[in-house]
Amino acid sequence: MTLPSLIGGPTTQQVGYFAYDSRRLADWIREGLGGDWVLATPTWRSLEDAVSSLVPAPVLFRYACVAVDGWTLVLNNGPLGTDVGVLPSYAARELGCRAIRAVRVEDDAAYPARILEVYGPSGEPPLALERSIAAADDGGRWVFELGGTPFPFEDQSAYQRRSKASRFTSEMVTDYLRALGVPADAEPDWSTAVTVERR
Repeated sequence: MTLPSLIGGPTTQQVGYFAYDSRRLADWIREGLGGDWVLATPTWRSLEDAVSSLVPAPVLFRYACVAVDGWTLVLNNGPLGTDVGVLPSYAARELGCRAIRAVRVEDDAAYPARILEVYGPSGEPPLALERSIAAADDGGRWVFELGGTPFPFEDQSAYQRRSKASRFTSEMVTDYLRALGVPADAEPDWSTAVTVERR
């Protein structure tokens, strides 16, 4: 299993990875969302269990934090699937951890995109951004954007390719996650899942 990917539909095409304990991260998310949100412990055994509990909804009402090899995988049931939004930036600033937003939507989808945003306590203020790389179809026109400082492992020659869609590929997203030490190919320990749910 590789995440992000199409394996769980829109729920797994965007994911968050946080170098932080899953239970503590869930509690921090709950505190940030306010009094209408509570922690729960589902009895998930598989990706299928997670996906069935995180079906996209008109209004997001559930986050899931799942342990995976020393990191925490974050998914939610946003209207278009998982959307971790600004959580990685806030986590880097408030919890002092590295946090990542990773998107991998293939070219045959309505809105294809490959995005990697890396935040950390040493990242550039005010967002604690270390690095961002994005290749996305923005309403029928591909855009390619870079921010922050390149990592030594990046294939910067790819960024010069004529086709903006090919400058940052799905394989590159996964390769870069691996290079950052993120367990993108590991099976999350679904039994550790903690959800943050609106009452």
